[in-house]
Amino acid sequence: MKAPARTTLRDLPDGTYIELVASLCGTRTPAVIMTVMFLTVGLLTVRASHDGLLACLTGMGAVASAARLAVLIQGRRRPDTADMSLAVARRFERRFALTYWAFAAVFGMFAARVFALPLAEWQMPMGILVVGYAAGAASMIALRPRILVVSLLLAVAPPSGVLLFRDDAGAFVSALILLALLAGGLRSVAQQYRSQSVKTTTRQASARQAMTDPLTGLGNRLALVRAFETHATYAAPGGIAFHYVDLDDFKPVNDRFGHLVGDRLLCLVADRLEACRHPGDVVVRLGGDEFVMVQVDASRDGDVERQTAAIAQALNGPYAIDGVSVVVGASVGSSRYAGPGQTMEALLAAADDALRQDKAARKGHGRHRGAGVDPAVAAGLDAGPRVSDALQDEEARARFLIDGIAKAIWESAPDGLIETDSPSWRAYTGQSYDDWKGYGWLTAIHPDDRLATVQKWRDTVQGQQSVDAEYRLRGHDGTYRWMGVHAVPLRDDSGRIVKWFGINIDIEDRKQAELAGFATADGAPMLKIASG
Repeated sequence: MKAPARTTLRDLPDGTYIELVASLCGTRTPAVIMTVMFLTVGLLTVRASHDGLLACLTGMGAVASAARLAVLIQGRRRPDTADMSLAVARRFERRFALTYWAFAAVFGMFAARVFALPLAEWQMPMGILVVGYAAGAASMIALRPRILVVSLLLAVAPPSGVLLFRDDAGAFVSALILLALLAGGLRSVAQQYRSQSVKTTTRQASARQAMTDPLTGLGNRLALVRAFETHATYAAPGGIAFHYVDLDDFKPVNDRFGHLVGDRLLCLVADRLEACRHPGDVVVRLGGDEFVMVQVDASRDGDVERQTAAIAQALNGPYAIDGVSVVVGASVGSSRYAGPGQTMEALLAAADDALRQDKAARKGHGRHRGAGVDPAVAAGLDAGPRVSDALQDEEARARFLIDGIAKAIWESAPDGLIETDSPSWRAYTGQSYDDWKGYGWLTAIHPDDRLATVQKWRDTVQGQQSVDAEYRLRGHDGTYRWMGVHAVPLRDDSGRIVKWFGINIDIEDRKQAELAGFATADGAPMLKIASG
C-alpha cells in the first residue's frame, strides 16, 4: 500500500495557508506578557551588573517587542480569515516573522550575556525565562513551523552554548536539558503541524462544499451571506452593490427541452456571469434561474450602471446547447449598499425591486422574449413524460394526512434545489420565500448541523432514494428545536424523479430524553446506557 503523502510547507491549499497564518494574530497577549517579563529581568540585571552590553540588549529587545506588537495589532484588525487575501496573509507572515526573529535573536544574546556574567542570583530566573519563552513559542506559533524553528534556535542556542563551556557541572547539565527540550519540542511541533494542516484542509473543503451550488459550481446563499458580512464590514456607504439576475421565461426551456437542457443553460449563464465579474466580486446562484453578483468595488459614480449593462449584454443572447440555439433574455436589478444600518436582506430586496422594474420595462418595450429554438430542432420535443394523475392524487392524500402532524411540508426540484414555496416552512422559521429558496433553507438550521445536513441531502439526491435525518431548526422566535426529517422522491410513469417531497416533525422531547440518558420504548421509560 502506498504511504500517504505528507503535508509540507509548500503544498498547502490557499485557504489552509491563510487560516494557519491568521492563527498568529492570537499571540498578542502572550507577546505582551513576554515583553513585560523580559523588560523586568532586563532592568533588574542591568541595575545589578551595571553592564553596558546588557543595557544595550535590553533596549534592543524593547524595540523589537514594540515592532512585534505593532504587527499583531494591525493583524487583529482583520480577525476573520475570510477578510484576509493570499497576498495579505503572505505580507503579514513576513512582517510577523521578521519581528519575531528579531526579538528571539536579542533575547538569546541577552540570556547568553546574563549566564556569562557573575550574577548568581539571576541565573535561575533567566533559565526559567528561557524555558518559558521556548514553551510559549512552541504552543502559540506551532502552525508556522519555519518561524518557530528559527526563533527557538536564535533564543535557545546562545545561552545553551555559554552554559556548555562554563567550568560548572550544573551549568553543563542545564545546557543539555535545554537542548534536549528543544529537540523534543521541534519533533512534537512537526507532528502537530501536519495533523492540524490536514484537519484544516478537510474542514475548509467541507465548508466550501456547503457554500457551493452543486449544479453550477457558483456559491449559494450561504456564500452570499459570507460575502456580504466580509465586505460590508469595511465598506463605506455605496462601496458594494448587489446585481440581482433573473432569466426571462426559463420555465418554458425546461418544459420544452427537458431539465438536462435547462441545467446546461444555467451552467452557461453561470460561466458568462463569472466572465463578467471583476477580481474580488462574488457570483452566487440563489436557486432556479436567479443569480446575484456582489460587486465589491462600487464606490465610483457609474460603476454599478456599467456593471449592470455588462451583465445584461453578456446574458441576453443565444446559447448553443448540443447543437440547439436556445434564446432567453435576462433582467437585472442593482442596488448599492446604504451603510452599516442596511442588512443583507434589505439590500437584496432593493435589488429585487429594481429587477422587477427592469423586467416590467423590458416587457413594455417588447424586449422580453420567451425561450426560443430552431423550429426544425424543436419538432417532436414537446412531447415528454408528465406526472400521472394517480401520482397527483397520491400526493394530495399524503398532504392531507400529514398536514396536521408536521411542522413543515416542502418540495424540491429533482436536483435538490428548493423552488416551490412552502408556507408551513416560512410560518415556522420566519424566513421569506427569497430566504428559503435554493439552499437558503440551510441558514435556518443550527450552524453545527449544516455541513452534515447538506452533505446527506446531496448524497440522497445523487442516490435517488428516500432519506431520514435529524437536525435542529430555528423557529421564528429564534429558538432551535430538533426535527425529524423524511423525504421521498416522487416519480412519473417512466420512473423519472419529478420532485422531492419532505416533511419535518418536531422530535425535541424525544431528543431531550435521549440526551438526558433516557429513551422511550413501548411507552415505558428506559435508561439509555452509554457503551464504552
